[in-house]
Amino acid sequence: MTRLQPLEISEKIKELSEIDIYKETRKTEYVEYRALLCFILRTKLSMRWLSISLFFESQGKSMNHANAIHLVKMYPIYKTTNPKLDEIENMFLFKSGMDYDEIDKVHYLTNKLMNTEKKYNILLEQLKNPLIKLMLDVPKEKQYEVEDRLNLLKKSWEWK
Repeated sequence: MTRLQPLEISEKIKELSEIDIYKETRKTEYVEYRALLCFILRTKLSMRWLSISLFFESQGKSMNHANAIHLVKMYPIYKTTNPKLDEIENMFLFKSGMDYDEIDKVHYLTNKLMNTEKKYNILLEQLKNPLIKLMLDVPKEKQYEVEDRLNLLKKSWEWK
């Protein structure tokens, strides 16, 4: 049994409720089904608040982490007045194993690696500069002397 993904869950909720939960409206029925989705994503899939808000954003619904937190907090209240929410919630079976925090960490580390590779490639390009190659050949104890002479050379250009 494969783990349900957020998009599959949201599509099923849309289908069962016959409501487009991504529609930009604050009507009660829309808010309640958004709360159901947020509740499932947070409690069943252990998604982070930011990941939940980014998921909604990717579907065209403006949301921030505070909206997601509020919807999850309000969900038990919505269930008392709308029994269909509980009915739909119970239709989803979840298998443990995939941790969305780990996915966030992988995404973070992937970006960090890409940035490091870019910096590495820039440094490699700089090493092709003949002056840098020349400086790398200067013994450590003589580098100070080379730096002084280069500074004097630069000053001499200002005098001319």
